[in-house]
Amino acid sequence: MVKAKRQYYAVDLFAGCGGLSEGFSQAGFDVVAQVEMDKWACETLATRHMYRELRKVGKGGLYNAYLKGEVSQSEIFDSFPGGQQSISLRVIQATLGDDGIEAVLERTDASRGFHGAPKIHVLLGGPPCQCYSVVGRARDPFKMENDGRHYLYKHYLEILEQLQPDFFVYENVPGLFSARVDGNKIFTKILGDFESLNPAYAVTPPLQRVSEDPAGYIINSADFGVPQSRKRLILIGYKKSLERKSRTIKNIFARLQRDASKNRVAGALTVADAIGDLPPLRPGQGSDGWLGPYFGRANGAYYKIMRRHSPGIVNHRARTHMASDLERYRFFIEHRLNGKNTTYLTDLIKERPDLAPAHNSLDTFLDRFKVQWWDKPALTITAHINRDGHYYIHPDIQQCRSFTVREAARCQSFTDNYKFEGPRTQQFKQVGNAVPPLLSRAVARAIRGELRKIYG
Repeated sequence: MVKAKRQYYAVDLFAGCGGLSEGFSQAGFDVVAQVEMDKWACETLATRHMYRELRKVGKGGLYNAYLKGEVSQSEIFDSFPGGQQSISLRVIQATLGDDGIEAVLERTDASRGFHGAPKIHVLLGGPPCQCYSVVGRARDPFKMENDGRHYLYKHYLEILEQLQPDFFVYENVPGLFSARVDGNKIFTKILGDFESLNPAYAVTPPLQRVSEDPAGYIINSADFGVPQSRKRLILIGYKKSLERKSRTIKNIFARLQRDASKNRVAGALTVADAIGDLPPLRPGQGSDGWLGPYFGRANGAYYKIMRRHSPGIVNHRARTHMASDLERYRFFIEHRLNGKNTTYLTDLIKERPDLAPAHNSLDTFLDRFKVQWWDKPALTITAHINRDGHYYIHPDIQQCRSFTVREAARCQSFTDNYKFEGPRTQQFKQVGNAVPPLLSRAVARAIRGELRKIYG
């Protein structure tokens, strides 16, 4: 008799469009609740759950029809009411603090009951990180010390203490290390708060080691099969009482770092690996929804991963650009093609003073125009991409434009059937704020290995 595989359950706070959740789902976890305040991100979460619910019952073709615009969500749920109920319980649109922790916990419990989750094994979350951003603090005369978002992690702590999962994953930007409130490092306070909970949680690796080398908590997505250089702080914590059940529980993060070292030997994926098979577009071309089926075969391994279970391409529409911006894009692309490493506005203004941007801050952010080169990983995709595309210029001079949502999503390791809902600016924002699913999947697999030891 084949023994049934044990199911592990997770809850995701500050879920965004679901990058952390997606990685855990790919690793076999059932994410029974995702708490997110943004309307359009919640719509995207619901669409992703619809994909999984339809595949469970062998109706993946119906999801493909939705991607193509042949059927609406309401038409799908008219014939599949159970799926709609499941999704409405999983996706919790709420603002932690404003809507009350108790209300969020009640809705989480309702989803647990409906989905048969006896307990939560992992709590996920990445509180908004703008107040920890080094760039953001540089712009704020008060270094963002007065920003109320510093304390959003306390809602995370409160829910952690209530749910009492075996593990937690806390994701943020590296700038969290140097952020201060009232003159004190907030990172040290956060770690101390985890230890003081009831039950107490330990963070791996131990604080003593990292106090000398804070980089020990930072990992780069490029080391986990993501075609993007994106450094993130990842805290993996566990119930201290579990140490007697697993002698290796303290080594989860060390194993992730070893895996990263092995991957670095193989070399990072590049922009060409990520988007080289997508159809070329000129500014203004493409579609915010369904663009069409693939043309040509997926010759690269990463292309095959991205195309899996997808009938074609969505969210692939190029911005329109001012003629002056297109000339600037062309300037930087041409210089690279001619062997010149020209990246700064000063270089542009020196050779082409007629292309100097018409604003008063020319002496700051001199590298505001960045081409994402074919032979390198993409630079960090951030939510700023929803404002303009200057940091994300396509390397093909024939296309001469900024990245589309799908190109940014490919660099973040979202598969092509991951549909981002809402206006294009909201789609960009969701992608830029997300955790790369392939990075999340690596973390999930490490935790799942420990859960197997704990539960036999």
